[in-house]
Amino acid sequence: MISYSMYVKESSFFHSLDPRTKIVTLASIFGLALLYKDPIYLGVIALSVLLIIKFLCKIKIKKLLMYIKPVLPLILMSLILWPFFQPTGNILFEYWKIRISEDGIRMGLSMTFRILAIITATFLLLMTTLQRDLVLGLMKFKVPYEYCLTLAISLRYVPTLAGITYTIMDAQRSRALELDKGPIFKRIRNYVPIITPLIIRSIRMAEELAIAIESRGFGYGERTFLKEISLRKRDYITMLVSILFFATGLYIRLLGYGSSAFV
Repeated sequence: MISYSMYVKESSFFHSLDPRTKIVTLASIFGLALLYKDPIYLGVIALSVLLIIKFLCKIKIKKLLMYIKPVLPLILMSLILWPFFQPTGNILFEYWKIRISEDGIRMGLSMTFRILAIITATFLLLMTTLQRDLVLGLMKFKVPYEYCLTLAISLRYVPTLAGITYTIMDAQRSRALELDKGPIFKRIRNYVPIITPLIIRSIRMAEELAIAIESRGFGYGERTFLKEISLRKRDYITMLVSILFFATGLYIRLLGYGSSAFV
């Protein structure tokens, strides 16, 4: 069953932090993941995020895998396809025009660990932060309210549409529609009865959402909030540690470490 939010209710250290602190931590992880190009360094970053989720967030890795599963094909494609686009260096396998080299394998591992680190870091934020708190945190960073509302709607309705999709697929399967059998083009055609009602339902949801927003006076007068957020001592310490980690990583990178020969 698809839930409407990725938030996992736990009484952990990371859950208790201010959303601004989590956003700074996320930005630091993103910066380190984009900074390095060596698979060893990127692997350490990805592993560190998993350890944070496991111990500082008290979230089971099995729960995280539920959300990673839909994007797992993207991660595997990065691991498999990248070696074919980097045929330089010591050639390990060659057939016709296909060449696989050590540099290509290292590039595939690097991109895989980078994507994994960025995805898991994003889930780290979404699984420990309520959507309303995330919006408040972004607004404290002077992000326009319209953009914050757009993000909140996206986070709210993407899993909702996924749930509707699964419901439609189950309904069509009960009517003897076979989605996973036959040639590839036949399978694509079989998804037309899925896409059509999904588009219609999406349009209706958009109309209902527009009416709801307008009925609440969006765009008129000043906005008030039921909850206010504030930074505490642990937030300042965590932000300082995150910034120091990024600064240390940047210094190590400037020294020439963490760069691969193929870049």
